[in-house]
Amino acid sequence: MKTIKIVSLALLVSAVSFIGCQKDEDTVNTNVEEASVERPWNALMYKDMIGMLEHYDKTRKPVLENALGFEDTRINYYSIETLENYIKYVKQLSKEKGIEFTGINFVSGAYPENTDHGVPNYQNIMLMPTTNINGKNIAFDPVQSSKEQVITMKEMFAHYGYNWVYDSKEDYENRNIVNKRLRENYVKRSSAEDLESSAGNRGHLAPPFE
Repeated sequence: MKTIKIVSLALLVSAVSFIGCQKDEDTVNTNVEEASVERPWNALMYKDMIGMLEHYDKTRKPVLENALGFEDTRINYYSIETLENYIKYVKQLSKEKGIEFTGINFVSGAYPENTDHGVPNYQNIMLMPTTNINGKNIAFDPVQSSKEQVITMKEMFAHYGYNWVYDSKEDYENRNIVNKRLRENYVKRSSAEDLESSAGNRGHLAPPFE
């Protein structure tokens, strides 16, 4: 009986040691995998960065400051957790409805005077998911879409009387032509039901500095 107990104890110790080693090995392998990621194709060199920053300083910054009377937002910050959660959310919605999720458009906007978040009059960016429609990456809304029909951001914006003109060259070239339905929806916007979207925002801006 004593021999059986000793053998059992030895086996238990060996099992615990094996599991511990396996965990250590998994940790090491994970670190090796993360360290082996190659430099992304879109990573910049410093001279490229400085060239773009200086060109913005010369050609955009003075114009905006003269028009607005202050320096507009230059930085929109989102934590890694916020971005990862947003991407997972859009991926999940798209997968549930059988829609291909191809990427994210970062779209410039500006907080209005009556905003309930953000800083009035300062520029911001909105994150809009895209899908492949006729070979083009088009902003769409997986929240409002279904398995039977993909609803684009352009369609949702039109529902509220806003003319989105950035999906195609044709739309952009005809951006000053507003149809009757769009004008009617614009007039009815205040009374229209507000609907959830899959777009993201609410980043931390700089400037302004708190």
